[in-house]
Amino acid sequence: MDSLGFFIDTGGQEEDTNVKNDQEEVAPMVEDEVMGAKDAQTEAKQRNRARTERSLSTFLFGKTVVDTDDVQDDDSDTEEDEGIESESVDESEDEENEKEKDIQPISAQPSMPDDVFGSALGVSGGKRKRKAAWVDKEDSEVLVKDVTATFTKAVGKHGEKETSIEQYGRSLSRKFKSVVGEPTWASLDKKEDEDSDEEFLRETTDLVEKKGRLENLQKGTLQFRKLKDVNYSTHKEGAVIRSTEFHPTSTVGMVAGNNGTASLFQIDGKENPKIQTVNFENFPIKTAKFSANGNEIIVGSQHHPHFFVYDMMIGKTIKVPWRNKTTEHNTQKFEVSRDGKLIAFIGRFGFIHIISARTKEFLRSFKMNDSCQALKFSPDSSSLYSTGEGGEVYIWDLRSSACLHKFADSGCLSGTAVAVSSHHLATGSSSGVVNVYNVNNIAKAATAYPQPDKVILNLTTQIEDLVFNPTGEILAMSSMEKEGAVKLVHFPSTTVFSNFPGSFNLARANSLSFSPGGGYFSVGNNKGAANLYRVNHYKEY
Repeated sequence: MDSLGFFIDTGGQEEDTNVKNDQEEVAPMVEDEVMGAKDAQTEAKQRNRARTERSLSTFLFGKTVVDTDDVQDDDSDTEEDEGIESESVDESEDEENEKEKDIQPISAQPSMPDDVFGSALGVSGGKRKRKAAWVDKEDSEVLVKDVTATFTKAVGKHGEKETSIEQYGRSLSRKFKSVVGEPTWASLDKKEDEDSDEEFLRETTDLVEKKGRLENLQKGTLQFRKLKDVNYSTHKEGAVIRSTEFHPTSTVGMVAGNNGTASLFQIDGKENPKIQTVNFENFPIKTAKFSANGNEIIVGSQHHPHFFVYDMMIGKTIKVPWRNKTTEHNTQKFEVSRDGKLIAFIGRFGFIHIISARTKEFLRSFKMNDSCQALKFSPDSSSLYSTGEGGEVYIWDLRSSACLHKFADSGCLSGTAVAVSSHHLATGSSSGVVNVYNVNNIAKAATAYPQPDKVILNLTTQIEDLVFNPTGEILAMSSMEKEGAVKLVHFPSTTVFSNFPGSFNLARANSLSFSPGGGYFSVGNNKGAANLYRVNHYKEY
């Protein structure tokens, strides 16, 4: 009998196991595909949401800086398998994002306060830098040498100007700022709207500090420092310095001498560099003063029947003759009113001539009984005080052109100087005596022989000049007939500062001047020097 045999077929089992294994492998792949689709949908939702928030933020606050680093990182993970085209799109998006980062955020609502959202949104305050209202394009084409070439006088004697390639407009602007300074309304760095509270606090603080300083000037000794001369860089204004003046609005000083030269200097107390020199040919200067607005220099001489006006804005000298109208032979002494409306010249035979400071036209004349030797305007420019050989003081009303009052200066044979502050009147005589009166008492015109409140006898020779400082706390007096004859008087105590001028030799003083803030004091002498002092009590120029 045939034997029966059998065998076990294991092939089918292997196929089954392979199928099972394939199913097990397919299952996670399907799950991965489903999860990937969900992630893609989630990313798409996040992108749409971010785009919506970005557009809403742009609509409300303008363009803002958005941090896109996280979004770029997520995009790089999902876009690696999308091919070259997706990579180019990603690069373009990155470039756009970088451009957005470079854009300065600007608020679309300038009225909204900056601190509402702070630095979180990066919203600026909407303050813009000011721009010039009008600019002439042709100014950039005009050079200094082109303008110099049009000059008809002193051809070939203008030095560097004949070859300078600097723009003429820029040259004029630089010159204007050095002399007058830049007006606040013309500053482009000024913001359009300032904090009124801060401005008010600053002005109030300055006012309080200023009052505190002005009320503490002590008598006895004066705190001061001797600085380099105003004309330290030149000393070429002549052997005798006739005028030393300070600019009313800028830190600029003027020195004029008997050789017809007037120079402008930047007052810094260290080097005092020269700004400009103006020469008046064959015109020995006796008096030189700034106009009230500081735009002009007015010079007079004892040898000519005319005076000169130098306009610093256009750099032009104007000759003003007036002999035919006044029959005067000189213009050696004059004063400029503080309001900038009038100029008063001392004439012969007791005449005082009033001219318009704006038009330089002759207006009217006053007549004293004796020759006039000194005059000064009142601080409010409503009155004019004058004195002369008769020893009398006249008070003129500039509105009615009438003499308000005339009185005899106590003990004076010949009046040579006069100075007026808001509270005091000081008169100097040929004997070196200085009398001090109360302005209010004098204005009452109660008597023709008033007694002075104080008689100062510290100088023994003829008083040449009397000057009050801007606050009326210091009176400077000088005599040119004796070396070092300069004294400073403290007010209201009317006592002389014992330590001025000290051991320094001032030589013979010809002119005195205080700066607008009282911080500087200058003395012109017969050695060609304009000595400069710093009064420490006054912090301003």
